[in-house]
Amino acid sequence: MSGNKIQFASAALNSYLTVTGVARAAGVDAHVVRFYARSGLIYPTRVGANGYRQFEPLDVKRVRFIRIAQSLGFTLAEIHEILKRSRRGRTPCPLAREIIERRLAETRDRLKQLAALQKRMQRASAAWRGMADMAPNGDVICALIEAVGGPPNMPATPR
Repeated sequence: MSGNKIQFASAALNSYLTVTGVARAAGVDAHVVRFYARSGLIYPTRVGANGYRQFEPLDVKRVRFIRIAQSLGFTLAEIHEILKRSRRGRTPCPLAREIIERRLAETRDRLKQLAALQKRMQRASAAWRGMADMAPNGDVICALIEAVGGPPNMPATPR
């Protein structure tokens, strides 16, 4: 083999990354890369003679992409679909827009629910400051919680 062919073969061999190599380059733990591989989000290009899964450098970009998408609230199933469309050469952008708009609406609703919960908790905390502790008995489990009452649609408990 000539010197150039040896260098090329060596460069091709070195272009593959192990799980640890992908993890280091992407700034994640190795178990994250393994999980993404088990989940079908990334695929090892080949398995080396030593049995190690080997990935392409592009998989580092994919792992980073997955982390960014997760930070925006995308689920792994949604990310999988986006990656699948991208691999097929189809733009996943309309799907990403649809998902983020849906997630924004869900987040707004959840924030309203959390604000209402916070108000209920503040009212309960204020009311409990003036109440004495009671031992449980046949009628009372926790007097503090029972004094607050349930949600508006909850039927009253029989006494």
